[in-house]
Amino acid sequence: MIKNSLNTELNRDQVFKAGESQGKSGSFFFFSHDKNFIIKTMTDSDLYAFKNLFKTYFAHVSTNTQSLLARIYGIYTVKMEDQEPVHLILMGNTKKSNDANIVNVFDLKGSFVHREVKEKNLKPTATLKDINLLNIRKEKMILRFREEDQIEIMKNIERDAEILRQHNIMDYSLLFAIEKNPHYLKLKGPLSKTTTSVISTDNNEITNEMNSKFEKTRHTFLSKGGKFIYHLAIIDYLQDFNLEKRLENMIKTVINKEGAQISAIPPNPYHKRYVKFMRE
Repeated sequence: MIKNSLNTELNRDQVFKAGESQGKSGSFFFFSHDKNFIIKTMTDSDLYAFKNLFKTYFAHVSTNTQSLLARIYGIYTVKMEDQEPVHLILMGNTKKSNDANIVNVFDLKGSFVHREVKEKNLKPTATLKDINLLNIRKEKMILRFREEDQIEIMKNIERDAEILRQHNIMDYSLLFAIEKNPHYLKLKGPLSKTTTSVISTDNNEITNEMNSKFEKTRHTFLSKGGKFIYHLAIIDYLQDFNLEKRLENMIKTVINKEGAQISAIPPNPYHKRYVKFMRE
């Protein structure tokens, strides 16, 4: 009872810390004190999309246990006197990383219109976008997926995106975070430039040790060589192609001209572009 009371107090503190830190959509969100869960507000449109998706979603993640879809654990509606009802969604936190080791975080859609964060001197934990990733990878070797992981990731992305396409959903993202592997730093850090031959000789042993220390989850992958831990999850997948999105599509098409890689496009072309971008 004492432990539960303490957890309640810690979670309450997280709500107060969240304050007015809202996402672009205006949704209010906060993490549980242990960082295992995210709680955020939902729109009526989100709730409608989830009700349509729920049965298929549940069957899909039950069958495909390695699905990259961020897990939804509960939907709640809070009703208070003289207040509009508030819908809340409880989801698993897919990025359980040490922020001190984060290299970059990306929100990827496969779109290139307004998909670049141009501010300078951002923290490594700041969320970047598609164009940022393409520019960074020209300068740094940050994408070093192992071949077997590439195959697994793409199978899951294709399956997950197909489920969303079938339910008229678009505008979902791939949350992609790159974290420095602390075990790699411990093993490689003390080695000097004069010990390159030793590194080469013991490379398999070091790799095996890093693999044994790596705590694999459905959302985490170890890079080739073990330098990075990759966190991947499909998020924000409750946006159906409703009237609002149709109007957004029309307006942005006029502004950016036909064929521009805008985010708000119908589910079929969105699915095709999303999968193609992730594969490439």
